[in-house]
Amino acid sequence: MTFSRFSSWLGATMLVSALACGDDDGASDAGRVDGGAIDAGFDGGGVDAGRDAGDVDAGSDAGRDGGVDAGTDAAAVPCDPACGVGRTCCGGVCVNTNNDSRHCGGCGTTCEGPTNYCTGGRCEAVPCDGACVGTETCCGTMCCGAGQICCDPQGPIEAGPRCVDPDPSTGVCPQGCAPLCMCNAPGTPIATPSGTVAIADLKVGDLVYSVHEGAVVAVPIARTRTADVPSDHRVVRLVLDDGTVLEISPSHPLVDGRTIGDLRLGDSIEGVGVAEATLVPYGGDRTYDILPASDTGTYFVGDARIDSTIAR
Repeated sequence: MTFSRFSSWLGATMLVSALACGDDDGASDAGRVDGGAIDAGFDGGGVDAGRDAGDVDAGSDAGRDGGVDAGTDAAAVPCDPACGVGRTCCGGVCVNTNNDSRHCGGCGTTCEGPTNYCTGGRCEAVPCDGACVGTETCCGTMCCGAGQICCDPQGPIEAGPRCVDPDPSTGVCPQGCAPLCMCNAPGTPIATPSGTVAIADLKVGDLVYSVHEGAVVAVPIARTRTADVPSDHRVVRLVLDDGTVLEISPSHPLVDGRTIGDLRLGDSIEGVGVAEATLVPYGGDRTYDILPASDTGTYFVGDARIDSTIAR
């Protein structure tokens, strides 16, 4: 695997910043960041680090219609089995359009900007906006602590989203919350100082590349998570211009606010072009995610940087 696209981040003489990892999840101390020079393998050609954020117009469709297949409307992709009462099929996934910010009031209606919270099928300002501090994440009217996720678990439709904890012994998501935790196939290649490593083989304390304080550095993994997936789970099969092949859940976040499911042929992930984006059945029974101990919580799959679903 070539890491030529890292050169604009690293520079010829950049040293890995020394970082400490907290162990709030009960795991052993993840250790300090290697103070040595960054792997010389990341010294190829330059990459335009100043990606054009204006390429995605938040106020327009930008050619995307909510489904992975560019020629298929999100609402037209069937859900099998059919969605239950109070759920709507959008892009092959059963959602609650009363409080789903990506399908608010209907498939493909996204809540963005200052009104990025969906309630009663309408986009409104987040009730707890500005109240959550540090590692807390706003979830409706609540602030989720580190390690918690914001989801709408099984139960009364009108209950809305709330903060929930994955199983502390396994990291498995509660029933009904799995779609927010479904992430990467086990073989997803993660960039580390020793080369690419399959995400399923990584553990807390292992070093991976992330962005911290504006620079690409090797940091320890703070937390890991796995999620059981239903037999009908679908993933986006991405083929990137650098040759990397990925299978990732459609709802997995990118660093610019988009999701994996938003990607189309010709799009890019931080400058890495997308040569193929296809919604396909998932052949596995679990998905995986990691949270690097950095201020962004992001990591690199091949040469492309994506976000984590685990709350910082």
